Amino acid sequence: MLRGLCATSVVMITMAMLLSGAAVRAQEAEDWQEPFRLFLADPDYVNALGEQIDLVEQQIAPECIQVLKNANRRELRVRVKPVFKAGTLWPIWGEWREQISIERCDEPVIHNVLVTARPDGAPQLTSLLPGNTRASVEMQIAASLPVVNIANARMGKECPSGQRDIVDTVVVGFLDGTGNQPIAKQKWREYWLVRLCAKYLTIQVDFQPDGKGGFTHSADLIE
Repeated sequence: MLRGLCATSVVMITMAMLLSGAAVRAQEAEDWQEPFRLFLADPDYVNALGEQIDLVEQQIAPECIQVLKNANRRELRVRVKPVFKAGTLWPIWGEWREQISIERCDEPVIHNVLVTARPDGAPQLTSLLPGNTRASVEMQIAASLPVVNIANARMGKECPSGQRDIVDTVVVGFLDGTGNQPIAKQKWREYWLVRLCAKYLTIQVDFQPDGKGGFTHSADLIE
């Protein structure tokens, strides 16, 4: 318990120092941006982010939980514009994704947290896949199952199901020269690292347009 608390404190304190430099991407200045900026610096919210990262780290890298450091907010993407009620600090509506980098055992790691505001309490925090994946929340969910299934087929019953996690995602690059195309026409490749007990497998995941405004994916084991 003490180990987790100490590691969380390192993350949270560093994050609090860096919050003032966070950027909210928006097309134009709107009334919600100033209350949103104030909310992002709220200590309770900062602490909740740190605790969420700590929970994920205890799951995927417990051996490094004492040496988490150098947290840095990299990016904030608003999916649904926040709504604030007059006289309240916390939003009652909205959704955004926080991307935060840390050092785990002196190696850089990126955490992605989906934050969903609620009208009746604190926002809900949901950890997305770690790493720099370009996949949306929905795409991550859809691709995770086949990726884990491929890893399971290789490992069989050697590793309990509770010890199987996607611990990193890396964008390899665009396919078929689509990097300069509109997002809806882009194709790209990622490597997803799966940890199964003490072993690691890398799964190649390709994303391409499905012709209906969304994307489809394919996954293969990298030998």
